[in-house]
Amino acid sequence: MKRRTLIKQLAFVSGSLVLIPACMEDRSKASMLLKNISIGGDEEMMMADLGETIIPKTETPGAKDIGAHLFALMMVDDCYKAADQQKFVAGLKAFEVKTKNQFSKSFSKCSIEERETLLNELEAKKKDISDLQYFYINTKRLVIQAYTTSKFYLSEVQVYKLVPGKFYGCVPLNKAS
Repeated sequence: MKRRTLIKQLAFVSGSLVLIPACMEDRSKASMLLKNISIGGDEEMMMADLGETIIPKTETPGAKDIGAHLFALMMVDDCYKAADQQKFVAGLKAFEVKTKNQFSKSFSKCSIEERETLLNELEAKKKDISDLQYFYINTKRLVIQAYTTSKFYLSEVQVYKLVPGKFYGCVPLNKAS
């Protein structure tokens, strides 16, 4: 009987040792691995909240539910030139600094009104060529692109038909018009 108890306790300890690394995981890491740019978990959360401010959740899912911020990060990482990637990351950091200077807290902790105030200020300065403006304009464009090409949008909001009309596969050439 003592042998069974020992085996049970060893199995319990072994299982616990396997789970410890998962419990001690660094939460400040981004949820996806990016090759060319370095984004932390807090910055990724800020991007998600920015996307949600641009396309908020109503009766339909918002940008955060669709994962538009992940699409934006992947596009910047995979498709932008190295100089543009650096400009984007510098703009991301400048965006967070501006938010902290203006509201004394991070963008994720701001109220919806404060977020909208900040975005309206950035919209008013569209012709500015700073890293901050570059970040905001590209993030907004990519979030909208991600949302309007998502499965939800194309199947529920703007129903997409691949080919309009009917398809006839086997038609003799002289009858086709």
